[in-house]
Formats: sequence, structure tokens, C-alpha cells
Amino acid sequence: MLLKIGELASRTGLTIRTLHHYDKIGLLKPSARSEAGYRLYDRSDIKRLHHIQALRRLDLSLAEVGDVINGAGDDLHSVIDEQITGLDQQIAQSMELRDRLQELSGLLKTNNEPNLEYWLSTLEMMSLIGKYFSRDEILRLRELELQAQSKVDTHMPPFVVAGRVLLDQKVPPSDPRAKQLAREWVRVMSALMPDPALLSKFTQMHRKEPSLQSLSGVDDEMMDFITKASIEVRYDIYCKYLNEEELQYFRKSFFKNNETWTHVFAEVRQKMALGLPPEHPDVQASLIKWRSLFMDAWGNHLPTMLKVRSIHEKEPELSIGGGLTPALIVYARQGLAFLEKSHPLKP
Repeated sequence: MLLKIGELASRTGLTIRTLHHYDKIGLLKPSARSEAGYRLYDRSDIKRLHHIQALRRLDLSLAEVGDVINGAGDDLHSVIDEQITGLDQQIAQSMELRDRLQELSGLLKTNNEPNLEYWLSTLEMMSLIGKYFSRDEILRLRELELQAQSKVDTHMPPFVVAGRVLLDQKVPPSDPRAKQLAREWVRVMSALMPDPALLSKFTQMHRKEPSLQSLSGVDDEMMDFITKASIEVRYDIYCKYLNEEELQYFRKSFFKNNETWTHVFAEVRQKMALGLPPEHPDVQASLIKWRSLFMDAWGNHLPTMLKVRSIHEKEPELSIGGGLTPALIVYARQGLAFLEKSHPLKP
């Protein structure tokens, strides 16, 4: 059985133009031509076209369809997994949109109509959150908002305004006003977002999205300022116990590794949530990173590191921020104690 291009288009619901395009890009070439030069499609061509249409329903690009059918690139299983991930993101974005629209609807019903800026910033936030957070993570963010009875975007603006004033006045991070703002900032963020994995993604989102920086007022300069002021808070505590020679590595190393610390905290917390014992190999692998960061912060100087450990037991403020909860500290200490039996710290 041979079909002309018009007959094939009619039977499949595609346009002749589409079939011409498939021929042009090599996705579906007719197996024969008539004496007059017309395209003729046989049974194998029709079967291939049905496969193409089935894959297109998975929202694959034509290039991806060609790779799958021709056996090049990723296998079908990987492609389907990617589509599932994409759909999960769409679902998360739809849920975020529904929640925001409900919020806006509630405002309208109480005759408290939001202004245009609020509408636009809300739509922008929905787009960005769906880009960085999975559906489960968005649900977790909602849960945390309910627990805290507040949202990051409604609770943080006064702190952002205060930070901008200090930056405009060129106040250094070591200034008492900067350090006090950093304490309050970290305390509030720790309450609103105690999960280091979510905090890490939230920070990453701010770092990578200029539009979000514009909306929130929290740009790279602001984040670096609060980070440095938080380091100064810790520095003041360490100064009570350590000399300048022991402190020489701390500021630079902690600033350099600040976001890495949060990522490692998230790794360890995830494994703790899975119920893995501290001595489990997966936990130990994460704690090796933890200890490496700790060693870097203190110039790999063993006497100083041992001092710092004792300082942390006396000064709980040193553990504020980054999702470092008391339970996580206990869990990590147990795991580090096990680690040092097989891999002891060396001078």
C-alpha cells in the first residue's frame, strides 16, 4: 500500500506542510516516489509516523523524537523521566499559581484590592519559585509558612530597608549596627526557613535571578554584607578565646565557604531525616566534607581546631543560621566522633 502525501495528511490529521518539514529534516522521508515525482509512503513509513505522533504527545521536540526513533542520544526511559520532571515542575507552578490567586481573591473579597505592583511581583515570584523548587519543596515551604504564620516576602522587607540604609551610608560589616541587623536577619530567616536544603535553593535563586533581586531588594551586595556582618558576630565571640594569630584564617575562609556550609548542612540533615545512623558510610562521606570545611576555616591548625570545638559548646550563638539546628549538631558530633576513630585529626 502506497499513499500520496495528501492522502497521508488526511488520514493522520497532519498538514501537508508538516509532512514536507518532516521530510526536509530527515525525520520522515517517503520510501518511494511516483514517476511524476510525488512522494509515496509505504506501510513502514506510516508506522514510523505513528511513532512520531506518539512521542510528540509526550511533548518531546522533533530533535528528541528523531534521537529516540533512530536510537541516538538518551534512551526512551531517560527521556520519559525528563518529561516527568518537567511535568512535576509545571504542577508545582500551577499549585503556586492557585495559592497566589486564592490569596488575591481573598484580598478582593475584603475590598482590600492589591495594587498593580503587588500583582506583577506575585506573578514574577510564582514563575521563579516553580523554576527552582520541586512540588514537594513548595508544599514544604507552604507548611513552614503556616508554622511560622508569616512569609519571607512579607516579614523581611523592614530588614532589607535597614540593610540598604547601612549600605548607602557605607557602614562596614564590623559596625555594631550591621552586626545587630545580621543577628536579627539570621534569627528571622532561621525561623522562616529552618531547612538548610530549602535555604540553599532560596539563596541560589536570589543569586541567579536579577529580577528577584529587584523585587526583594536583596541583591548580591546585600547578601554579601549580611554574610560578612554575621561573620563579624562570630568573630567577636571567638576573640574572647583566641588570639589574632589563631583567627587569621577565619574571616576569609568562612566567607568563601559560607554557602558550601549550608549545602553540607543540608546533606547531613537529609541523611538524618532518612534515619541513617551517624556511622553510616553515606553520612560519613558528608561529614568528611564538613570536617574539611572546618579545617580550612582554621588553617588546618589542630590546637586551634580543638579550642574551637570547646568554644562551640559554650557559645550557642555560633550555631545560629544556615539550618544548623541543635538536633543536627548532636547528630553531626556523633558522626564526627566516629569518623575520627578511623581518620583522626593530625597536627
